[in-house]
Amino acid sequence: MSKRFILTIATVIVLTIMAGVVIFLAKGYTFSPEEKRIVGTGILTVNSKPDAASVFVDGHLTTATNATISSLPPKQYKIRVVKEGFIPWEKEVNVKEGLVTELKVTLFPAIPTIYPLTFSGVANPILSPDGDKLAYIVSSGKKAGVWVWTMSKDQPIAFARSSEPHQIAKTSQTIDYSTAILKWSPDSKQVLVTLNNNNYLMSADNFSDEPRDITPVLDATLKSWEEDVENREQVRLVTIADVMVRKVASDSAVVKWSPDETKFIYREKALDDKQVKGETEVDGMKVYDLENRKEFSLPEAKSHMWLPDSIHVILVDDGSVSVSEYDGSNKAVIFAGSFQNNFAFPWPDSSRLVIISSFPTPTASEPNLYGINLR
Repeated sequence: MSKRFILTIATVIVLTIMAGVVIFLAKGYTFSPEEKRIVGTGILTVNSKPDAASVFVDGHLTTATNATISSLPPKQYKIRVVKEGFIPWEKEVNVKEGLVTELKVTLFPAIPTIYPLTFSGVANPILSPDGDKLAYIVSSGKKAGVWVWTMSKDQPIAFARSSEPHQIAKTSQTIDYSTAILKWSPDSKQVLVTLNNNNYLMSADNFSDEPRDITPVLDATLKSWEEDVENREQVRLVTIADVMVRKVASDSAVVKWSPDETKFIYREKALDDKQVKGETEVDGMKVYDLENRKEFSLPEAKSHMWLPDSIHVILVDDGSVSVSEYDGSNKAVIFAGSFQNNFAFPWPDSSRLVIISSFPTPTASEPNLYGINLR
């Protein structure tokens, strides 16, 4: 065997080893003097809405969103995302060896814009089960009656004609709807209007010249609606593979499913009299994540509801509305001030919250709906 051949073979072997080392290092593997072994690193990707926010890793400015941070030794990191004009976001994140940890961050405005959505007065508002419609009463004036607002998902800021409220019943000399109580059907297609001893069932899409009084069949109608709700809940429960988790959901006093039905808010114990009356906070609210099989505790509040993105939860208290992530972290106060009846709900595209409030002026003293931008 010639020396040239041996030299060629040795060169190929050396180059192969060097290439392997380069690839090994490129994948993030390094030698740890502490552990006296070769260890891998992890990758962290941080995306935010809005983008171009500053990303701090353990207090050090590292990059801007949307970006990838590679070659991170596996451990717990404190990640902080900051953008001027928005509430800072931070969380402890566990970066694992050889894995990509993805963070999707939503930043909420530090000073949200608040603006009126209605001008004729609003009473007894109620959100439909699908979250896409709002029924309410206009008590007086030319527009007095029952109104429904079908909220547009495609127009988060401007209001086109198609997304404006429409009247489904008008107050007359024979029927005054100013004190009516509203209730949605489970399919969000009909509104039950209860006025004194009369019960009118109306289409949510059309104006009713002569509303139908269903008082003689009211009990049967309500029972049918209850059965529809129970059947829908049973279908959801069947999708939970873990028997123990299914029992937790079925036995809970309150269950609120996320819009994508991958999580649910629940409370294990029933409310006492003071909590029912809204005199004390409701504690013990938790979230169970079906995909990751994890349970989280939510911050205390008078009421909890899902933002349509299925990532955030709205927390309503006396004089404040906040938003937190479903794991209870990053609670951000969105609104602090006066609003009525703890009434707050999200727009279907998560672009805003809506409250009912009034201002102490002669022209704006009547309660109306107000939007609070989240973007």
